[in-house]
Amino acid sequence: MKAKSYSNQDGSTLICALCTILIISLIGANVLLNCTTRYNVSSKQVKGWKEALYAAEGGADIAFSEVRKLVSSPSTAFLSSGGWTTIAGPSYSSGPYSFGQNNSLSTNVTVDQLTATLAGQPQFYYRIRSQGTATLLGLPRVGMDDRMDSVTKGDSLLRRIDFKYDHFKAAYGDGDGNGKAIVPVLNPQITRRIETIAVPQFASFTGALKLGNSFAGPGHAGLIDSYNSKNGAYPGTSIAANPVPSTDPNYKYYIYSRQGNVSVGTASFTDWGPIYGNVSTNGGNVTSSSAQISGTVDNSVAFTIPPLVIPDTGVGTGFTTGSGTTLDLSTAPAGTGTTPLTPAKYVYSSLSGGLTITGQKVGGSGPNKNAPIETYVTIVVGSAGSTTGDIGGITIGAGVNAKIYFTGSLNVNASSLVNNNIDGATGVYMLNPADGSVSPSTDYSPAGHLQFYGISPTDGSTQSVAITPGGGPSKDVYATLYAPSANISVTGNVNWYGAIVGSSFSGNGSGGGNTSFHYDTQIAGDGVVTDYQIASYIEDIR
Repeated sequence: MKAKSYSNQDGSTLICALCTILIISLIGANVLLNCTTRYNVSSKQVKGWKEALYAAEGGADIAFSEVRKLVSSPSTAFLSSGGWTTIAGPSYSSGPYSFGQNNSLSTNVTVDQLTATLAGQPQFYYRIRSQGTATLLGLPRVGMDDRMDSVTKGDSLLRRIDFKYDHFKAAYGDGDGNGKAIVPVLNPQITRRIETIAVPQFASFTGALKLGNSFAGPGHAGLIDSYNSKNGAYPGTSIAANPVPSTDPNYKYYIYSRQGNVSVGTASFTDWGPIYGNVSTNGGNVTSSSAQISGTVDNSVAFTIPPLVIPDTGVGTGFTTGSGTTLDLSTAPAGTGTTPLTPAKYVYSSLSGGLTITGQKVGGSGPNKNAPIETYVTIVVGSAGSTTGDIGGITIGAGVNAKIYFTGSLNVNASSLVNNNIDGATGVYMLNPADGSVSPSTDYSPAGHLQFYGISPTDGSTQSVAITPGGGPSKDVYATLYAPSANISVTGNVNWYGAIVGSSFSGNGSGGGNTSFHYDTQIAGDGVVTDYQIASYIEDIR
């Protein structure tokens, strides 16, 4: 039998298998290398994307801390020695600040001062725009998705990566369309931009009395109620049946008469006379039946009154040293004293002998010549830690709006607080600094024209504020008092029109007394700036 012939193909099969494995391995290695490269690029971009936001927020924090200095220490805010450049507006810019590993992060920030009517008064607020930049080290390539169409948008657009040029400056300039330019970048980078708004917080008057620690008053013969001076003087119009508007539901402006709210930050609350408004305490046991309270009672309202810092009267803040017992604001520097944002500023070591303030008048030859103009003045009495910053009597003329800070005590007879700017807005004019024209004033509140601010002692001690009886018939006091560290007493036959904020209050006691408080709802927006707060946060996604 003839034997079969076998062809030996084992070697060829092995070679084919090895070649196939090699080709597949090369393909796999290439895919792995490509994926790894793109993954590393993408992960770095994700990291840079997040870090760019951290850098932007860091710049915004730096700027916000400068804004807050405008309250406690304005002469130290936005200094050139701190890296700030002042631009017309005013605007301030600073940067770049570099930080992070190998200084791969940086931030630039711009602060714009703007004006708005907040809480009924013109005030400055600040727009903070901050740009954070993260440098992308490595090859200048995109991640997994580089589609550039407007619908899907690849990584380079979504993460706003600048490989060669700053796309934002080329398209939008400073963000408002100014200064557009083609600006090359040193390294590939990611930029993110945020904008925050810092708005002022007020030491404001939102009720008749607000006390941090205790309240006792107003005495059996007194009362606490409210009125709106825009409707006329208290009680506004004659009431045949009853001269007290808070007790007569037929009174035309009855709705404004029951907002004499009293707030106490502890459980210490004692009342004898009627309160036409709401009452709140922190842990008290007040009830409407146990006290003559017309509004609601809430015994679980916790709050604190922050201390008040002394305004900076140093170089560059516009204060002038005052002396004597008279202050004629018609001699104030040109351009000051005629708007709330540009008051005349004076500092006195003491006013224990009292002060009489007269305002500016309409000039020219028109029909309103020599009529009073709304004139604004800020006065600081004493210095931080002063024991001589006491105030005696204060008299203000028609049209004068005085904010008086004091570091010592305010212990005066009610008859020595004379507010001659109590005619609402009748006969007083508002000056338009732009063209010198005048128009009838709409600043109605008499109490808002005379405001006292007690500076909190730095050693934590308390101040003394005592308003003593005027003697003879009832004495009307049109004023506001904000003294968070003061023990306040008002006794005798005093009618207080305005509001009081302090540490504690006592008035007359159970033995009698006819001190009354009439909260003017028109002053709810008055006050001074005690701090700034971020009111909005947005990211510019362009």
